[in-house]
Amino acid sequence: MMKHLLIALKFSVIAILFSVVSASAGTTLKVWLPVDTWKKTLGFYEENLAEFKKLHPDVEMEFVQIPYENYEAKYLTAFASGSDAPDVFNGKVAYYAGAIGIADEAPSDLQKLYNDELLNTTKPFFQVDGKWHAYPTSTDQGMMVYYNVDHFKEAGLDPNKPPKTFQELLDFAKKLTTYDADGKITRNGLALRYAGAPVGITDKILPFLHAFGGRLYSPDGSTADGYLNGPETTAAMQYMYDLVYTHKVSSLELGKPVETFAAGKASMIFREGWLEGWMAGNAPDINYKVSALPDGPAGYPGLSLLFGWSWMVNNQSPNKDIAWDWIRTISNKEMDLELAQLEGYLPVWAENFEHPFVADRKDAEATQVIMSNPSGPYYDHPYINEIASKIGEQVQAVLYGADPTKALQIAVKNVNKLLKKK
Repeated sequence: MMKHLLIALKFSVIAILFSVVSASAGTTLKVWLPVDTWKKTLGFYEENLAEFKKLHPDVEMEFVQIPYENYEAKYLTAFASGSDAPDVFNGKVAYYAGAIGIADEAPSDLQKLYNDELLNTTKPFFQVDGKWHAYPTSTDQGMMVYYNVDHFKEAGLDPNKPPKTFQELLDFAKKLTTYDADGKITRNGLALRYAGAPVGITDKILPFLHAFGGRLYSPDGSTADGYLNGPETTAAMQYMYDLVYTHKVSSLELGKPVETFAAGKASMIFREGWLEGWMAGNAPDINYKVSALPDGPAGYPGLSLLFGWSWMVNNQSPNKDIAWDWIRTISNKEMDLELAQLEGYLPVWAENFEHPFVADRKDAEATQVIMSNPSGPYYDHPYINEIASKIGEQVQAVLYGADPTKALQIAVKNVNKLLKKK
């Protein structure tokens, strides 16, 4: 009888193993990335599948680079259809986990791993109610000042002494701006983001906002009134308006800040750490340095960002367990460092910040300033995408000449409607 029991048990185990293999056989795991500036990421993952293949030898991987332009519309269409949706996708946690609830909560082992090993300063960007819903792709420590060393010297400014206050920022911009015979700007003293997706425009005003003590909405997420249209936010918007129209140190015709800086048509811009890697590949001849953001009337603005890019699992995917296995295989400090070096951005594992790669970067000192100071406000409302879009529309209006006070009043009305959707 024992012999028959062992035989039955043997066939049961074989049946279970066969069912597991059958479940993954013919499966394709779709991974979508919409960040155009990361050209090497998907190729890196394609070449580093050995550990994943040990777990799922019959699963095929399909890596797709989604164009950044209108990528969210493509995402939403795919999620609505179900069959065309990715299993793993890169985006913003507050929106995809909070607003539309499509991002799966990370398994308990990854919750512990990420809490123990990843950088603390950016944790909120990848969590909802204290729970991880994503694995960060890179660490954006907020914006810093990128400035052209040769332009500083040409203007009689010491490149070892970047602007320390927003008043100095303006003073430096005046000296750095160049004009043609008709008074038209040929080189921005300080380039501003004035075009593109409204969400991006809002993201880029945060250092100004926080330096003046402003906010997009109240800390409890109940209202924008008194915050988005408060005196501090209004002063920040007036400062930006004046850069364009009163002081004429920022042009709305030369192009986006990154492109103008890379072309030598902007002396200073605000940007995150990923730009260092991008400059190495796209503008290696530009002689530049990086410093921490200057202090505003309310002090140092701190880490000021709307979101961080991260890998999430589609909770409607029939392959979500396999998808989490893939994320497990990429969640290690070695791959984190190697990919950071490859793309030129900052890693996400805390231990990797002790590596010479981080210490030798141009933004090393600015990064230390950011990490040693309190972060600026973090906006985790589930509908932050829509909120930022409505604000960005009015910021763009201000940069094109609208009265800051009136534009912010319009923004408050639109934002308050969205805040109620929480």
